[in-house]
Amino acid sequence: MRPTWTWLLALVLLAGQAEAQSCKPELQATARNLARGRPTCQSSIYPHEIIGTASKAVDGNCGGDWYKTGSCTHTQLDTEPWWHVDLGQQYAISAVVVKNRGDCCGKRLQGAEIRVGDSVADQGKSNPLCGTITDTSLGSVSTLYCNWLKGRYVSIHIPGRAEYLTLCEVEVYGTKAEDQC
Repeated sequence: MRPTWTWLLALVLLAGQAEAQSCKPELQATARNLARGRPTCQSSIYPHEIIGTASKAVDGNCGGDWYKTGSCTHTQLDTEPWWHVDLGQQYAISAVVVKNRGDCCGKRLQGAEIRVGDSVADQGKSNPLCGTITDTSLGSVSTLYCNWLKGRYVSIHIPGRAEYLTLCEVEVYGTKAEDQC
């Protein structure tokens, strides 16, 4: 009896991991998430040492409950908080997917800017703008189409105000820059 339960538990866990591979399964079917597991950085870390780190946005977990899943980033109350991921080389970016927090505080992402470029000077604020988040409903998944902007870094900024920046997952889709005409 015990081996049957062990296999059943293993299957449930594996199925859960497969579901968490993308916040937008239709994108996953045609492209690879370039950001998953890549190096990240953010303006600060909320006073919990493990929960809230920048890497939580690229861990493959689309859970939106910061308290229960511990899979979201969280900065302190910063003036113009920011977050970025280093893709390791230049890519032509087709889309960036951002999963908002689902347990509270969704409005914090209002007006957040997604930028793509090769500079980390000023945390990438001078890189070209891909788009701005407008859907701040709890647990929302925003897809911003970047028109093949080229860059090594994808950054998210909240301009013009002091705010907490919380990202529950960030996915980046595109191709190697030299593959584009």
